[in-house]
Amino acid sequence: MKKVLLVIAVGLISLQAQSITLTPEQEANWQIKLESPKLSERLPLGDFIAQVVTPPTLLHTISLPFEANVKQLKVALYQEVKKGDILAKVTGTQWIAIQQKAIAEAIEYKHHSHLTERKNMLCKEEIIPQKECMAANAELKADRIRVAASKALLKSYGANGKMIEKLFTSLTLSPTTEVKSSVDGRIVSLGATPGKSTSPSDALFVIQEKGSLWLESDIEAKRTKALKEGQKVRIVFDDMMFDTTILQISPVINPQSQTRQVRFLIPQDVEIVAGLRSNAHISFAAKSTAIAKTSVIKDGKNQIIFVKNNEGYTSVPIEILAEDDTYYFVKPTEAIKGEIARSSVAILKNMLGDSDE
Repeated sequence: MKKVLLVIAVGLISLQAQSITLTPEQEANWQIKLESPKLSERLPLGDFIAQVVTPPTLLHTISLPFEANVKQLKVALYQEVKKGDILAKVTGTQWIAIQQKAIAEAIEYKHHSHLTERKNMLCKEEIIPQKECMAANAELKADRIRVAASKALLKSYGANGKMIEKLFTSLTLSPTTEVKSSVDGRIVSLGATPGKSTSPSDALFVIQEKGSLWLESDIEAKRTKALKEGQKVRIVFDDMMFDTTILQISPVINPQSQTRQVRFLIPQDVEIVAGLRSNAHISFAAKSTAIAKTSVIKDGKNQIIFVKNNEGYTSVPIEILAEDDTYYFVKPTEAIKGEIARSSVAILKNMLGDSDE
């Protein structure tokens, strides 16, 4: 039984590697060129068209909750702004109406405040019944709640603390309200125009906050099998090289293109503008052996190379992990550490006795 297993093992080895003996004259006539395989610390995924995208979390839309007319525009498209900067001054019938309502509620609150104060003094001296004081205090509490709601509504319309205080103390209307930036960034969309009327659904300003952008690419589904979210990769994009990670991989395959969208994080210190579309070369850390494509030939179902030995060459099957325009990146083995033939590989294959090209 042991002899049978030994014979089978020797047979398998002979299928994997076969030796060819060459005379010096044959090797000189065929002008076989040799090359040492190169060890590589990175494995190329390939070259793909990719686009720089702004994450939605970096885009801030500023609109108004009422129909307004832009009286004055303070900024221009693509201008850099700081949080709190005035972007525009607007007015509107609703803006005037809520101020008028707030003034009426302020007057009512002041009136009930004085009235309740007097009634509480009379109740204390037992001149009027306690139930009148309880009713007055309840009404004053309701007025206080309405005033607080009016202040909150004014604030949502763009009124600041100083404007609200002036309204409730001097009972004076402000003809316009200010639209302010909520973040630091640049204006990437401008919907406000002086004299233009806007509706609550209109985006007056879209501000792009500073932060890391995304790089998105549609990659063949079969090439994404070795990828996983959080994996570190290196990208060469528009002549810039940077190390990054995979943020997300689409959980579905596009049925038309048979691709999956892969999203990468662009480090904040990489100066790339959103909207740029270019070629991206993607690779990841993995040990492999780089062999020139001219050194590889098909032998049946296997891809083989010819490794130089003392008497000639040994055919060695290889496992291709990836490729680029010049090299195959193969799984490292002890058998392919010597010099290999880079030319005349078809002649060497024919010497194996296989006529299948």
